Amino acid sequence: MQVLRRYSWLWIALLLVTVASTIMLSLANTRSPLTKATWIWNAKQMETQTDEMIEFAEKNDINLIYLHVEPAAVAPETYRTFIEKANQAGIKVEALGGDPNWALTANRESIDDLISWVKAFNRGAKPDERFSGIHVDIEPYLLPAWKEDQAEIVRQWLKNVSYLAAETKKDTDLAVGADLPFWIDSVNVPDSDEKVSNWMVQRLDSITLMAYRNQALGQNGIVEIVEKIVDDANVRKKGSVIVGVNIMETMEGAHVSFYEEGTEEMNNQLAILQEELSNNPAFAGSAIHDYESWKHASQREE
Repeated sequence: MQVLRRYSWLWIALLLVTVASTIMLSLANTRSPLTKATWIWNAKQMETQTDEMIEFAEKNDINLIYLHVEPAAVAPETYRTFIEKANQAGIKVEALGGDPNWALTANRESIDDLISWVKAFNRGAKPDERFSGIHVDIEPYLLPAWKEDQAEIVRQWLKNVSYLAAETKKDTDLAVGADLPFWIDSVNVPDSDEKVSNWMVQRLDSITLMAYRNQALGQNGIVEIVEKIVDDANVRKKGSVIVGVNIMETMEGAHVSFYEEGTEEMNNQLAILQEELSNNPAFAGSAIHDYESWKHASQREE
């Protein structure tokens, strides 16, 4: 009798392990594919290099492009052609815009112009030619006034981001995202204990952290400098944090870019980053700054 009871408990334990494994597998299978994004700042390249750009994106498993909007320099049909070919390759395209002065409420008209242009563009385009979102790169800490009255600049910046999100979402399903520095969790919302990073996560569909380091692990590595924001975002919004790295040549120090290490080492470090953060619900993937620098780095290695 005791032997039967012992085997019964064994079967129950095995059943529980099987059920738990099935649940974990199911959760893993329902997670959205990780993002691999890049920025394209020189939109005029599309006029002669669209096929080359899409081919590069496919080769490097890019599934999201932040594409700079230049209405005065690039014709709408050029954007339509590029987005259509990107969509055919399984790549989403978000309209990219921004300037440090966009943080000031006095310059909200610039935000209005971007939103209005994207909405009008999408209305005049076929479904597979439309932008899937709006992505901003504002960086108000580059303004001289940031050092003089940071709280006031942050206050205006947050008002403009609220406006951006609200106006974009009116009558559209456009995603809204923003580039943020990795240290933004050290800045508080004025007159509050809330971190600006948490505030952004709750109001935007995603944030892209500019975690410009050339190693994933170790002191001052990518994981270390983003993990607090990712941890906080885990309880706020799933799939909300994209981690950006840099391959552009820079004078800020070798540790902030993969320019010297090259694309193979960058990909190795991104694989480590993904492994380290993959169990975080908020982690949505990575982004490489920027397309042109990435392409040149690849060409140097050929």
